[in-house]
Amino acid sequence: MRTRSKKRQQGAVAVMVALMLIVLLGIGALAVDIGNLMVARNELQNAADAAAMAGAGCLKPRSECSNSSATQPDWTTASTTASTFSTSSMTNKVQGAYLKASTVATGYWNATGSPYRLEALPFTPGTNDMPAVQVTIRKDGSNANGSVSAFLGKVFGVQVLKASAVATAVLSSPGSVGPGGLFPLAMSKCLFDTYWNSTTSSPKLSPTSGTLAGTSVAQVAGQPYYFQIGSSYQYSSCTAGQWTSFDSSNQSASYTKGLLTSGNTTTLSIGSSPGTWIQSGEENSVFKSVDTCSAAGNGQCAWETVAVVSDLSTGSFQPVVAFACIHILSASNGSKPYVLVQMSNDMSHCETPASGGVGTNYGAYTPPRLVQ
Repeated sequence: MRTRSKKRQQGAVAVMVALMLIVLLGIGALAVDIGNLMVARNELQNAADAAAMAGAGCLKPRSECSNSSATQPDWTTASTTASTFSTSSMTNKVQGAYLKASTVATGYWNATGSPYRLEALPFTPGTNDMPAVQVTIRKDGSNANGSVSAFLGKVFGVQVLKASAVATAVLSSPGSVGPGGLFPLAMSKCLFDTYWNSTTSSPKLSPTSGTLAGTSVAQVAGQPYYFQIGSSYQYSSCTAGQWTSFDSSNQSASYTKGLLTSGNTTTLSIGSSPGTWIQSGEENSVFKSVDTCSAAGNGQCAWETVAVVSDLSTGSFQPVVAFACIHILSASNGSKPYVLVQMSNDMSHCETPASGGVGTNYGAYTPPRLVQ
């Protein structure tokens, strides 16, 4: 009797061990396969993020996108760039294999996050709506990307796992610019409006070559107007700019020269108080320093973002109404000093560092950024 009881106990233990092994195998399968699924999900998200950012970078004219004369936003180039980038054999791999399929959508994204979705085209954008590129990448067996492989889960009949990722990137004209992003020259809105086409969000082009009526320098047909920005002490209110030290702590010429390379020390935002400080004095020597770093010099300040203000009253803070991109060709510190510039909207040069938010489109842009 005792022997039979012992054998029954041994048999029960064997059954329990077998059952526990199945449970442990299941836990192992869960750990391995979920871990693999999470890795695949992260790789998909990285790929979607990168593709959306690449596409958003081509929403506006950019030399690298071969769309310098494109209508804005350039939905076609942006969509094609995002799609090509996501499936490139040189960029994104998921589980060791290059992606073969993605879905790209374009439209507008509200800066406030309400609604939290891509507004599909056609859509009439409001003040806070930014052009956007959305990329969706799936690895769920529904397309050429296949699915996420299961390992130990196959023991339990789980053959495949599914993962996907969505990324939305936007581009906007800056509503604020952080330290180091601005050149210390404030431009009058009147002057800006003279040479900027607000309908097409692009520089006005000279119809013919030569010195035209209303201009003081020779023009080139089909190119953005060349024009001079001079001190409000010597130029009329609609042809003037003025040096800005951004704040009133130091207004010396030497300090302003330092700002040519270092830029603003604090963040400036459209409409915020107190605004930017418009300096007193012509600061003639600063014009000479600008010529040194202009396109005619070493090129270090050939392309810059400047604050646009409605009023150039010196010795006062003035609110910023927009941020503009200018191509600085040269400068002169003669008897009537000036900076020779053109307006620009080429993102190759007009992407403003440390900028964000949403502002009026005056040619300057924020770097592409993810919102989803």
